[in-house]
Amino acid sequence: MKITNLTADDAALVEFGRRIAEARLARQMTQASFAQAAGVSKRTIERLEDGASTQSANLVRCLRALDKLEGLDRLLPETPANPIALLERHGKTRQRARPTGTPEPAIPWTWGDEQ
Repeated sequence: MKITNLTADDAALVEFGRRIAEARLARQMTQASFAQAAGVSKRTIERLEDGASTQSANLVRCLRALDKLEGLDRLLPETPANPIALLERHGKTRQRARPTGTPEPAIPWTWGDEQ
């Protein structure tokens, strides 16, 4: 099954778990030996392969044990820096994002005691 933006969250997790299980079996590992190699509990492996949610740190450990950690870099590559934006910010990295959309008209501030 191909995972796309239209795939439901639960279905994507189940498919991801199936792929983890296939990678584990291709390496001839039992769930117990996989859990030991990853440094997690066997129950964590069971939950991961069943498509249940797990902590991201456990996912990283499991991917490392399968020699698949470099896949995370392909999953979400670094965003290249915009040279113009770097010049405008004088080399500082961006910390916040502005909300998009039409801004509300500004209401002049008052003390509230005007009659």
